[in-house]
Amino acid sequence: MTILVRVSEGPRLISRRVNDPWRYGEPDIADVMADPIVHLLMRRDGLVPDAVWPVVRDAQARLGGRLCRLNAQAA
Repeated sequence: MTILVRVSEGPRLISRRVNDPWRYGEPDIADVMADPIVHLLMRRDGLVPDAVWPVVRDAQARLGGRLCRLNAQAA
């Protein structure tokens, strides 16, 4: 009796965009803020993009480059 065993490589993810930030890494904040699901969540919470963007920009200004340096040290 002969048993044939084939090793599968497993499922492969196929993306039309090679550098798809939603699958690999972190998407740009502008992409996140443009996402329809984010808009639904903001609407649910009583927010509008014009009220959220100033908070985002303030956080960016306060963090400056510190966040990237902290991540590099942790790696």
